[in-house]
Amino acid sequence: MTLRLRNTLTRSVEPVVPLEPGRVRMYTCGPTVYRYAHVGNLRSYLLADLIRRVLLYHGLEVVHVKNITDVGHLRDERFDRGEDRMLVAAGLESKTPAEIAEAYEAAFHADEAAVNILPAHVFPRATEHIGDMIVLAEQLVDSGFAYVSTHGTVYYSVGRFPEYGRLSGNDLSELRAGHRGAVEHDKADPADFALWKHAGEGRLLRWPTARWGEGFPGWHIECSAMSARYLGPEFEIHTGGIDNVFPHHEDEIAQSAALTGHPPARHWVHGEFLLMAGRKMAKSAGNFQRVTELATAGMDPLAFRYLALTSRYGRKLNYSKHSLEAAAAGLASLRTRLRGLGPPPVEGPWRAPTALRAGAAGDRPEGVAAGVAGHGDPNSSLRVADLAHGPEAPLSPDGRRMHDEIVAALDDDLDTPTALAGLRNALRSGIPEDERRWLALDADFVLGLDLDRVWATSMTEHDGVSPRQRELLDERTKARSSRDFERADELRHELLEEGVEVTDLPGGQSTWRKLERR
Repeated sequence: MTLRLRNTLTRSVEPVVPLEPGRVRMYTCGPTVYRYAHVGNLRSYLLADLIRRVLLYHGLEVVHVKNITDVGHLRDERFDRGEDRMLVAAGLESKTPAEIAEAYEAAFHADEAAVNILPAHVFPRATEHIGDMIVLAEQLVDSGFAYVSTHGTVYYSVGRFPEYGRLSGNDLSELRAGHRGAVEHDKADPADFALWKHAGEGRLLRWPTARWGEGFPGWHIECSAMSARYLGPEFEIHTGGIDNVFPHHEDEIAQSAALTGHPPARHWVHGEFLLMAGRKMAKSAGNFQRVTELATAGMDPLAFRYLALTSRYGRKLNYSKHSLEAAAAGLASLRTRLRGLGPPPVEGPWRAPTALRAGAAGDRPEGVAAGVAGHGDPNSSLRVADLAHGPEAPLSPDGRRMHDEIVAALDDDLDTPTALAGLRNALRSGIPEDERRWLALDADFVLGLDLDRVWATSMTEHDGVSPRQRELLDERTKARSSRDFERADELRHELLEEGVEVTDLPGGQSTWRKLERR
């Protein structure tokens, strides 16, 4: 069993093969911190999180880099006229660009933590790597792949790179013919894109260069420069949303491959859009929602993670009140069934398997973190074995078959819907309770739904009740999980006599309240 992912560059599903034994490097295009991230953005970051978790599950070390864009950029040289989003946001909110970037970066890290996304090992910020970008632009000019215009802007000459369009499938002649709007007068070719832009008078975000005066970087060069800085000239995986394919990732490849002779990443993996009311979720369209809004509405943010798991990452996913409520009910029923099995033993072969905690990165993580969990736990001493091939528990033949089916689904280009179905089948199976519980907790290493915390939640819910009442509540949860509704009703009446009123909710959850004695 080996993780296989669809490679946008080759149009095929290919195994992830480490360039060096036991270690995989991954780069993810992170947020532009001029506004809050929405759940559509988080779906893209969940893709990288799942890849990382599966690789860790196979016992591989993962080094993950996710950039923070804190400088305005040109999103698409064909259409964009150079609007600096950081400066626009700063003007609207009466803050400096640095204050805008710090506030929205902190919110981004908190949003990721809310849905159990493992923080990266490095969060390089564009403003802290301007020197790397200038050096890369100079190398491209010196090698003949870029030129300096009469206005002092540095453009990449796409005509010098024969493989331009390989990632996106775009034809260069068609791109030229389809160019909309007025072409910058200092461009040699309409399809060329900016590496470094000359700063006009009055521009706030600007940096000096020895050769071209003051300016600011184009969007695409930042990822080429920072991925090379932290991962080297070639690494295994580059992830992003489907909207990053062109022009961003296409231009990244052109910049990097011009100097190294090969694309910076072996695998280019892209997640499809999250749709809201049938349209792509986007800040510009105004049809977006933050994950914090779920918590405000009384819903567990992990319901969104569960919703994302119900669809293949390469397919569009509809986000609505109905789909989210269905996901919340599905997560609740999963937790209820697991809670009904009772907590795992502290010792012995059926003790809880290793849990992978995402943790929180903090407001503004600095430097390079070590350990499995990245900036989520800088002092992490967790060492992961190959759990995919060597489960730690003495599984029965049926249990091992179920385990392998879940692993096979995850390895098959992250088929999370099938993996979720396999988990539910295991919980409903006739194998012993210890084995069912262990399989669920083992699968959650990748799924990231914090299933092992259901018993901690149960104890919190039962604060203030007597040991006898707690025993009846746990027994009733177990009865409902096994669909013994007759016994569950009997226990409801017993609890009522004990002064505890139980109310069953949709999705398998229950609440209770203590009655006042008169």
